[in-house]
Amino acid sequence: MRVFSLLIVVILFAACSGNEDGYLKPLNLLEYGIPLTILSPDSVDITKANLVVQDEVTIKSQKSDDFEIRIYFGDATISSLADVKTQQMQFIKDAGLYSKTILDEPDGFIYESSIDPTLFSYGFRRILLMGDQEYIFQSGSGIYTQKQAEEMYHATKPQEMVKK
Repeated sequence: MRVFSLLIVVILFAACSGNEDGYLKPLNLLEYGIPLTILSPDSVDITKANLVVQDEVTIKSQKSDDFEIRIYFGDATISSLADVKTQQMQFIKDAGLYSKTILDEPDGFIYESSIDPTLFSYGFRRILLMGDQEYIFQSGSGIYTQKQAEEMYHATKPQEMVKK
């Protein structure tokens, strides 16, 4: 009976620890020049690079390759959110791997890329215009499942804009 009880406890513990809901925590990006808070795993490496015409902040999980977000920001070159979104979609299509759009929202999208007929990867873009600044959130350079891309996409919604 003790072995059975111990087995039940181990199974319950494993089931609870396997649940990834809630593992994303608020991350304030102000110290990197971005006046927003997004969600990220608690253990991340954050780097900032100046790319001359814009800056790039990369947020990458220390625990796995399942979470990497890149944020490009600088002076807005286009004042229309819809036009920036169209431009971003065209960049992806011009790369030659785009196969379809999975989710289309006014401020972003999730897309599928076909690396070959048997291998698909998913990515996203979220665009935010604030004053004269443009912020483009996108998936990192890895190969992501649809679920991973969706999780990162939803994590980039600025917490200041989430209705509580």
